[in-house]
Amino acid sequence: MCLLLLILIGRNLEGQSQTSDTLCFDVPTIKKLLIAGEQGKVLKQQVVILNDRITLLQSMVTNLEAKDSATVASYEAEIKTMKEQRVIFEDQIKTFEKLLRKEKLKRKLISGVGILTTGLAIYLGSK
Repeated sequence: MCLLLLILIGRNLEGQSQTSDTLCFDVPTIKKLLIAGEQGKVLKQQVVILNDRITLLQSMVTNLEAKDSATVASYEAEIKTMKEQRVIFEDQIKTFEKLLRKEKLKRKLISGVGILTTGLAIYLGSK
């Protein structure tokens, strides 16, 4: 049994060869890789800064939209108030027009009565 176990273990180890590949680069290539790595760090920092700026700009847009909606709401309230005032003024105009018509009618009647009275006085005075 132990022998069988050792054979199975040996077979599994035979299939797994542990070879390591070694790559050799020349010095300029390594310098380029190091420079690229440093640039990558700088670019990551710039991405973080840009993300912060984007967040700030988005919050500014949100604030402006909120202010804009408040401005729109105040204008709508002002328009509503003006419409209510217009209704009141139109009602007052109608009332004044009725009063004006009544006054014109009174003047016409008084003028007519005055003319009739004058005519009657002249007629009676001449007899």
